[in-house]
Amino acid sequence: MIEIMKYKYCYCYKIIIIIIFINSENLSNKILRSCYFNFVNSLKNKHITSLSQLIIELNKNMEFRNPKYIIFADNIYNKYCSDINAFTIFEYYIHNNLSNALYIINVESDLYKYLYANNKTKNLILFRKKINYTYFFKFLLDTEILVLSYNNNIFIKLINEVSFLKYLYINHGITYFKSDLILPELRNINISKRNIIASSKFEYRILIKKFNYSKEYVHKAGLPRYELYNRIKPNISDKKCILSFFTYRHFNKSIFKKSLYKINIVKLINDKLLIKYLKRRNIELVFVQHHLDLKNKKNYKRHFLRNVKLINHFNITYYITKCSLFITDFSSISFAFMFQNKPALFYLIDFQDKNNTYEKNCFRINDPLQFSNYFLNKNELINKIKYYIDNNFQISKELKRKYESIFYYRHNITKRIYQIINKIIKGNNS
Repeated sequence: MIEIMKYKYCYCYKIIIIIIFINSENLSNKILRSCYFNFVNSLKNKHITSLSQLIIELNKNMEFRNPKYIIFADNIYNKYCSDINAFTIFEYYIHNNLSNALYIINVESDLYKYLYANNKTKNLILFRKKINYTYFFKFLLDTEILVLSYNNNIFIKLINEVSFLKYLYINHGITYFKSDLILPELRNINISKRNIIASSKFEYRILIKKFNYSKEYVHKAGLPRYELYNRIKPNISDKKCILSFFTYRHFNKSIFKKSLYKINIVKLINDKLLIKYLKRRNIELVFVQHHLDLKNKKNYKRHFLRNVKLINHFNITYYITKCSLFITDFSSISFAFMFQNKPALFYLIDFQDKNNTYEKNCFRINDPLQFSNYFLNKNELINKIKYYIDNNFQISKELKRKYESIFYYRHNITKRIYQIINKIIKGNNS
């Protein structure tokens, strides 16, 4: 018996276990069970050094699975990430004592630091720069489904090549303005595993017609983090604010400094008439900095910074709730403001940049979902900002009706996705 247990890497383990059972009639059932599970655990504790080996071992040992885990993950590479759709559902599981939920989190992320400081590290799978594939193996072998708001090469290979893994993609923002950019992200998943959440009829149409999803794999619900905007109630005594966030570009540092993107942002932030007007009305401009620009404030004049608040991406959820107006180029955060019936303005900040070919397909001039609030000129944008300030940031009844028509649901979104997850696990996509 001992010699057999030492032989833990044998590929004929099925035969060995059968032999143990046949020749162990005099042993108690308790000892048999102990030996069997020791053997299975030895398989789980293999030293796995690569993603390819991890996939091989998961497929090879699938007979020893104990399916129980639901694993959630958002962007595990961006430490400033606040697109916490998967985390929002994970919290729903934890709050309802559904202990089979696990969340993969980057130990360098602001979210992990926050959770650690508040002693909320229950059910977290820790992700580090140097990936410990052996550590992930023991969780993935017993996983029912992966629920993700971001796809990366690791997840795509796991989903496509591990036969037993089921999958639901909830997205990090509504698929619309940046649909061309995320095309590979959605197309690279095997057709049979393409379960995805759609938040609106516009998004549903894109998934069916552009990305060739089958209707039974597109589930109507919404973005879970939108429900946070109904829960978080900013202090009404706080000064009103405007949020400005321009979608990140794939610049290196040298190109970023000289880009029209950076030049026009600095011009907007430093506009004397705008800042003077905001000061007079006691309104703060909250600006989310590009990740390449987080440590650089010298381009923003100091005497203006009292009315301009520079934040990183991690804090954005709070300000999406707190701020009364949104300025962007084509960020899907605009839909979060529409969800709250707050105005969203589209300033196509580097549309004239001839070198900016990567984002050209994202720029929309008078797109139907901009509702005529698009601008190529800074002064025209500022005039519109003043208009909404003068009108206490109220939108017209007609614009409110249009905003509300976008979304399938405005309440119980997380619960709906919980029910969708259960249907997928049971193999029912209807």
